[in-house]
Amino acid sequence: MKKFIKMNINDNHLSLGNLCRYIKDISNNKIFATQTEIFCTIFNIDNISDSTVNNYCIGYRSIGSDFKDIFYNYQKKIKSNDYILIDTVLNIISILDNNIYSNDNNQNTLNFINSNNNFQKLVNCLYNIAKNDSSITYDFTIKIKELIDKNDYYHSFIKLLFFIVLDKKQPIYIDNLVKSAIENILSKTNVSLTDLENFLNTEFMDGINYFYSIKKMATDNNPYANFELAMMEYKGEICGYSRYNKCYDYLKKAAISNHPRANFMIAYLIYNKKIGNLTKNDLEEAWKHLNVAKDAGSIAAINSMGIAYLNGYVPNEEINEKKAIELFTTASCANYAYAYNNLGKIYENKHKYEIAFDYYLKSALLEESWACNKVANFYRLGIGCDVDLSKAFNFYINASKAPVSTMDKWCKYNLAKYYYEFGCYEANVEKDLNKAIDLLVDVSDFIMEACIELIYIYSNLYLKTKDEIYGINIKKYAKMCEFFPEYNEQIKKEIECNLNKIKKDNINTSIIIDS
Repeated sequence: MKKFIKMNINDNHLSLGNLCRYIKDISNNKIFATQTEIFCTIFNIDNISDSTVNNYCIGYRSIGSDFKDIFYNYQKKIKSNDYILIDTVLNIISILDNNIYSNDNNQNTLNFINSNNNFQKLVNCLYNIAKNDSSITYDFTIKIKELIDKNDYYHSFIKLLFFIVLDKKQPIYIDNLVKSAIENILSKTNVSLTDLENFLNTEFMDGINYFYSIKKMATDNNPYANFELAMMEYKGEICGYSRYNKCYDYLKKAAISNHPRANFMIAYLIYNKKIGNLTKNDLEEAWKHLNVAKDAGSIAAINSMGIAYLNGYVPNEEINEKKAIELFTTASCANYAYAYNNLGKIYENKHKYEIAFDYYLKSALLEESWACNKVANFYRLGIGCDVDLSKAFNFYINASKAPVSTMDKWCKYNLAKYYYEFGCYEANVEKDLNKAIDLLVDVSDFIMEACIELIYIYSNLYLKTKDEIYGINIKKYAKMCEFFPEYNEQIKKEIECNLNKIKKDNINTSIIIDS
């Protein structure tokens, strides 16, 4: 026997049942906000049995054709009369407020609807459900968000209501849910469920034969297999170093099926000059693939389009910061951390530090390492916010917990220098020189300042203990500094200053420290 998903208790479905539930939850007088009353209001009927309404709202029955026809007629008439449902909306607000409102047929009525607090709460609740509903497209939720941002709650609600009545499928069976969710994801691509099934079977079952099986599937033009091989080439997992030309070839094969990430990655390779030299033809190819990825639902592609506008990489167009901000904002609506980062950078460059801080914080709360480190810096220095060394410490810690591949390595430097090397009373962090050294050593291959800080620490330790191992480490990190591109005469003098302290204090030392 098939199991139903209840459509009035699950926030993953924009359904009639959930609409009734939220109206009742928000209503000032829940006794009168019954499912039957709400149902009759929505469909403009006088009465209906409670059991029938209950079946519709729980989702055990599909909304009947008689009721759908009411909204099909609305759909036809709304083209000539945009406010045909204004009385319906007013009646819903009457239920919410436990008050009776009438339509004055003027702008004041619309202003009242759009400014009503309970109605705004209802629309925002439905919008949040829409974002969770796998049967709803990203474009649909973006349109709702745009209307809400314009304070147009009337039209937001109408769009949501039409979907609930005409488009939302109910009943939904639990055993069909996964399949329908996957089909929705693949709907904007040419990728088949069979391609995905074959790939997953290989992913889960093959073990030692995995690489052979993936290569075989790739020759049969399976987009998942081609993308998998592309990423293995990108990361250097096949021959020990990255082969971007091979990666590009596999991506092109996957992109034929409108594989979103494959199309995005082609543009990524071009913009980062892994492929080509940013010629006009290169930029045109990147832009073409970004558009395919965007149309297939890639948020990363939308964000990259913003970067392209910011850097002048859009074919036949100048740098356009306004357009970049629009695209970053669109991507940020999907909680895309890098879009928040890009918006933060724009406003930081404009010295609008409070706005920048708000964007960085949104990204940091998604545990994006670079943003965590940035927010920590702002808290430590009091940029766009009050100084709070304890919060700064916590965000540096969060940044350091990210995977190595995405971790902003400056967080370890900052933890070492500003907290463990000397301790920090305000953040309740005790001095721990060994921990500071470990953190600095971890990032010394990537951050010259970490090498300089290690020279400073080892110099002081050498002067105190005369332990030759510290002298050896001083020489090691002084030499490492020379390989950084930012190494210059001023840094050289700073390092020599530390070394001269040792020479003056230890004329007869057995450690030869070259200047």
